[in-house]
Amino acid sequence: MDDKFLYQLQEVPDSEFVNNLHRKLGQNHTEPDRGQFMAFFDMLRSQRLVQIIAFLVIALIATMAISPARAVVSSLIADIAGQLFEVTEDYPGDDHPGYDDVIIEPQVMSLGDALATFPYEIHLPANIPSGYSLNEDNVRVYSGRVDDAGPFGNIIEFEWLSSDGQSDLNLSVTDIVTTSEVVAPDSIEEVLLDANHPAVLIQGGWDADNKVWNNDVGLRLRWSVDNLVYDLRGGNREQLIDIALSTLE
Repeated sequence: MDDKFLYQLQEVPDSEFVNNLHRKLGQNHTEPDRGQFMAFFDMLRSQRLVQIIAFLVIALIATMAISPARAVVSSLIADIAGQLFEVTEDYPGDDHPGYDDVIIEPQVMSLGDALATFPYEIHLPANIPSGYSLNEDNVRVYSGRVDDAGPFGNIIEFEWLSSDGQSDLNLSVTDIVTTSEVVAPDSIEEVLLDANHPAVLIQGGWDADNKVWNNDVGLRLRWSVDNLVYDLRGGNREQLIDIALSTLE
């Protein structure tokens, strides 16, 4: 039997059939939709960003677990009313560098002798609340540089005694203006005595017995006059501000 008739009987497909078949095959092999591709890429990028953030958080927690690093991270230097403060939750304690182990004894003298000894002119407050009297026989003066103790500066301290013996007023004046004081967070507030004299209210302090900050007791006000720093403690907020204002008159 001759098999050539199998080839000779081939028929040319209808053109419409060919076109439809080509179109259907083309639809099954089109390239992925660009929008779907970009959405997939954005998803991968978002997951990568989440991984990076998670890594940074873990690294920060690990760093904070190391106490020296934690002390650095958890403290900052703040310039309040032209005065420097180290604001921290962790008090440096005994490891803090300084002259804490050096005990400097003041010269105790009368008011007149103290004012004559101190190398700067002092603006003593003129407005002292009733019931307080200046202890003129017990003014303490620290002068100049002490041997091997480093720069101690010049400090003069005054005390007003209350008639009821409940609370005294203490004022110290010093030429040390660059040293930063360590304070607790939320314990300092800037107030304006006048347009040219800002001041800082300092609440509480370090409780050495319990090794914690205690902002519930003690109030101080610090301000500067003629390159000297005045530090007043005792009394309430209004009294401290009124007393400080009287040093500007």
